[in-house]
Amino acid sequence: MLALATSDEKTFAPSLLEAPEDVTPIRKQKQERPNYTIDTVRRLKRSLKASDKLFLLIGIDAFADIAKWHEAEALFRECEFIVGGRPGYSLADVANALPESLRPRAEVTKPFHKQKADGDLVLPGATLHLMGDLKQPASATAIREHVAAGRPLGRFVDPVVGEYIKKMGLYE
Repeated sequence: MLALATSDEKTFAPSLLEAPEDVTPIRKQKQERPNYTIDTVRRLKRSLKASDKLFLLIGIDAFADIAKWHEAEALFRECEFIVGGRPGYSLADVANALPESLRPRAEVTKPFHKQKADGDLVLPGATLHLMGDLKQPASATAIREHVAAGRPLGRFVDPVVGEYIKKMGLYE
């Protein structure tokens, strides 16, 4: 999908880092073990210099579930996060989404429930760069919901990407 979406961008080179070795369509594939983000980050870091910094870009709607991710605390040790905001999320929402071992106490986050999720949040064990409200209607969550409901994807993705999602039966 990334190759389709960026085909007009000659400076983009999609990575196959997370591609399955078996090219059987994903919906028909049986994986022995899921491909966790922590595994991808660790594989990528092995190819970088020790002085390089690695950032994980994620939307705030996906970040809201970060504490449930496989080895979530380790992921924060391996890289810094860039969190793309959406309207309705506060700085407290971001802090409260962190794994419990990294999360500030409730009395610390309470004053930030009305503060926009923007700027940098540096905590012991976690560094987050918050991008404020993105004026972009697309999110992986919204795309999955639209596909599951049989609604069109035109406002979220290029037509060629929408056709690929439909053809491959993704997110059904």
